[in-house]
Amino acid sequence: MDETNVQSYYEREAGDYNRDFYERDDPYPPLRYRHNYVLEMVGQLKWADNIKILDAGCGPGETVIDLMQRNWSLWGIDIADAMIEIARGKLAKVKGKTNPVHFSVGDIENLDFEPDQFDLIICSGVIEYLSDDEKWSRELDRVLKPGGILIINITNRYAVRKWTAPLIDRLKRNKQLFAFMDYAKRNIIKKGKLNAFPFIPRMHGPGQFDRFLASKGFIKITHRYFDFSILPAPFDTLMGFVSVPVRQYMERFSTWPMVLNGTGYIVCARKQG
Repeated sequence: MDETNVQSYYEREAGDYNRDFYERDDPYPPLRYRHNYVLEMVGQLKWADNIKILDAGCGPGETVIDLMQRNWSLWGIDIADAMIEIARGKLAKVKGKTNPVHFSVGDIENLDFEPDQFDLIICSGVIEYLSDDEKWSRELDRVLKPGGILIINITNRYAVRKWTAPLIDRLKRNKQLFAFMDYAKRNIIKKGKLNAFPFIPRMHGPGQFDRFLASKGFIKITHRYFDFSILPAPFDTLMGFVSVPVRQYMERFSTWPMVLNGTGYIVCARKQG
């Protein structure tokens, strides 16, 4: 995968991404569920007051901002400068902050941090845009302290929503059809713009990813599935009046082995040492 295409895409789409996934009123906001599950995982562990946290691939900064409630030192990096500008804008609006918070452009495969610097690393919605799993895993392992926590998510290759992904990608390449689908999503079902990636995000199997982390010296603590579906795309969106209530209900089973329904999979793991 050409990661320059990924960077260019999110430089261009940062504003729409922030509005569509974090600010728009949506009865089933999958990234908000992901965000909340990450915060739950953090909250379920015991922490000292002076820990250091890295959000590697922080996007518009939502997770870092919410973690400011504790007196922790926080870093957020993203490959897209436009995302960092949005995050800094949100940070400027936070009143009464006293803990150190840093947002900067950075590359998860070449981190500008000292070894064993962080107690917790969050990496959410990132590795599907990278060519392989060796570079990022090596870098996160390098900067995470022994005994530190990694919270990371993948896109589940087995989820029903992804069964039609190759077909949908081909359909989006037709300009007339894409324009129609975009119009329908924006103006008829009110779900924001239709995204057309100039790259194909990678997918992983949840069990395979658990084994990969174990091979790198991480001990799994817990997991969550999110972004549930009962229909392949785009029918899950077009049939929202049926699918949304079911998807909302299914979130209560997020700790179950929902391999066929959960499009996203979050793992919380501890680094040995």
